[in-house]
Amino acid sequence: VGYRDVRTKAPVDADTVFRIASMTKSFTALCIMRLRDAGKLSLDDPAERYVPELAGLRYPTADSPRITIRHLLSHAEGFPEDNPWGDRQLAATDAGMAEMMARGIPFSTVPGTAYEYSNFGFAILGRIVTNVSGMPYRQYLQTNILEPLGMTATTLEAADVPPGRLAHGYRLEGGALVEEPPLPDGAFGPMGGMLTSTRDLAAYVGFLSSA
Repeated sequence: VGYRDVRTKAPVDADTVFRIASMTKSFTALCIMRLRDAGKLSLDDPAERYVPELAGLRYPTADSPRITIRHLLSHAEGFPEDNPWGDRQLAATDAGMAEMMARGIPFSTVPGTAYEYSNFGFAILGRIVTNVSGMPYRQYLQTNILEPLGMTATTLEAADVPPGRLAHGYRLEGGALVEEPPLPDGAFGPMGGMLTSTRDLAAYVGFLSSA
């Protein structure tokens, strides 16, 4: 349904590649669970064990528990809801994200006490995947999830998608659709940077359904 490119009116098909935004988070969670199953980490480990920049966080109370991987996975780390801020950080560098964490992340609640949607939390999970596996998140995902499932159209980098398959994004400006260039993959990619096709995503859903 619809066009992948408004200018050329090229139609969408099962191999058209769209950015799937926060659906990326399920892939990041799957990477964490795979590392857990391999004995590389525990869900109740403090996140700062694998991301040292978090050790300096100022918690909201003196008896606050340290943020765990489980807190991050369940949006219970206590960070404030950060949409649409998170989307604008997609291209942040690893060094830039490290600096953000070192400066401190604000809390809205004590960890483990409430649900509050956090893109930053899933970006941190991506860094945990990198630091625990010893390879960049993107490479770990490719080798351990995408390739085994035959998801050859799926990527974190829009520039890798053949031009004839990419669904273009637009914003409304002065009543007209203006093309919105995609941000390159960066440190926040694990929270929402993935691009995939209906065909590839069907393979992923089929895998999950087989559990």
